[in-house]
Amino acid sequence: MEPGSHSHGQRPHLITQDPDITSELLRLAAAAGIELEVLADAASGRGAWGAAPLILIGADLAGSLAALHVARRPGVVVVSAPHRLDALPDSALWRDAVAVGAEQVVQLPDADGWLIKRLGETADGPSRGGTITAVTSATGGSGASTLAAGLALAAQESSGRALLIDGDSGGGGIDLLLGSEEVQGIRWPDLAQAEGRVSAVTLDYALPHAGGLAVLSHGRMLAQPISQAALSAVIDSGVRGYHQIVIDAPRSTWESAPEMLERADRVLLVVPARVRAIAAAAQAAPWLRGVNPALTVIVRSVPKGVAIRDVERALAAHDLLTLPDHPALATRADRGEPLLIADAYGRAVRSVLSASLPAAAFVA
Repeated sequence: MEPGSHSHGQRPHLITQDPDITSELLRLAAAAGIELEVLADAASGRGAWGAAPLILIGADLAGSLAALHVARRPGVVVVSAPHRLDALPDSALWRDAVAVGAEQVVQLPDADGWLIKRLGETADGPSRGGTITAVTSATGGSGASTLAAGLALAAQESSGRALLIDGDSGGGGIDLLLGSEEVQGIRWPDLAQAEGRVSAVTLDYALPHAGGLAVLSHGRMLAQPISQAALSAVIDSGVRGYHQIVIDAPRSTWESAPEMLERADRVLLVVPARVRAIAAAAQAAPWLRGVNPALTVIVRSVPKGVAIRDVERALAAHDLLTLPDHPALATRADRGEPLLIADAYGRAVRSVLSASLPAAAFVA
């Protein structure tokens, strides 16, 4: 089955005899990229009541369905034809809508945009309500991209449905860290100017995967800026289609693409235990907390680095998590070796993923 298509029993259903409603809803369904099953009588609608992901009821048959005492279910919308909301008294239409358990009563064409979005959502099935983790740093070379990739791999292991979003247009492509740069699939240049709704099913089908992990990476060529509309569409799609979404959000994107931080359920600030990196983090942390209060500092140990207690004092933070030093990690991807293995770094990454951020802490 092609992405976004429905089996016969899983198509949204329209129950109406009104030709204006029928033609308009078929047009909106085509715009949403889905097929709509049209039923012309209340009895047929009752037979399909439990299977369809969405039931659209024309105002002309709302009373007939109400008289059949159909069971309440989610995903029922009553639709009125253009300029004919007064064809029935308001009280009668709303009474029928309540009787069939409608979540909305809408009028065409005012609700066209809302209906296209609502119809399109059926292609993805129920939303997975994905959790977003943004990983960032105040300085380059902090290991934030490596942590983002590791967290995404760990999330894929634990949930079976994770997405890694590369927010660093000048980073050369996070797929290089995963050894998936040769895997066929779309990258940001293919989506940079996307608008509207992006189907989660179609997105997952089109993206390259590394060990089952879906990866939206930049490429090696100079990238055009990602539009705010494209970024919003991809994040929305990720929340619907994946259990966990990890975004590599470097400092260069803080002002140009703040949505990466604003939409996150948690923001991880990676700080190498070096004096200048700590000073940069101390400047950045208050601003980051203003954007998203769910900020946790991740201190990456380095040889002869600053002690954790001194980092806590400098950053006025007492919920620090730590990552161990791992000198060989930088060359692991170059050699085509797995990024996340059962070593101290791998265990620390999995602990960061599972920790109740920002309250919990651990020391690797």
